[in-house]
Amino acid sequence: MIEFSITWFLDGFTHPLETPAHLILLVGLAVLLGQQGGAYLLRNLVLLSSAIIAGFVINSYFSPRINNELILLILALVVSLLIILRLDYKIGWVQYTVTTLSLASGIVLGLDSSPIMIPGLGANTFYNWLFGAAIGISVAVLIIAVISFFLRNLLQGVVLRVLGSWIATSALFVLTLLLTKTTL
Repeated sequence: MIEFSITWFLDGFTHPLETPAHLILLVGLAVLLGQQGGAYLLRNLVLLSSAIIAGFVINSYFSPRINNELILLILALVVSLLIILRLDYKIGWVQYTVTTLSLASGIVLGLDSSPIMIPGLGANTFYNWLFGAAIGISVAVLIIAVISFFLRNLLQGVVLRVLGSWIATSALFVLTLLLTKTTL
């Protein structure tokens, strides 16, 4: 039987908000989904949540050795460019692109999220942490997406487009620091 641990749950819940690459991508993806509208927002949020769980499963069974932070920042740049362009979401290829970005972001977020493994900890703490991380990511995206949904027509969408440019700038700053850290 799995016992619930509030400490490990809260540690996992706050994890996405403590990692710059996660936070930048979450804000960008949430703004993009909020910019789309109601039905697309809910569909892509469900796909994102499912992809996060798939990323957790892939990470726990296969542990691929890739630079997840680099991929997260590149995804954040692509997402921010779509926010800035504010394309018509009724076009099929735009819906496909946003859906693909939601799935890819969820999988890479799941791959890059894992608790600190301390010898002697049971599986309960691991599952509580993962449950908290999944809920934290989904709730953060939902809250920001709902706010973005209400702001999407304010000043003809300029507010969200400016936010998209800030997300792109933030992603470039963190990407630069990440790349300079690896080359030194």
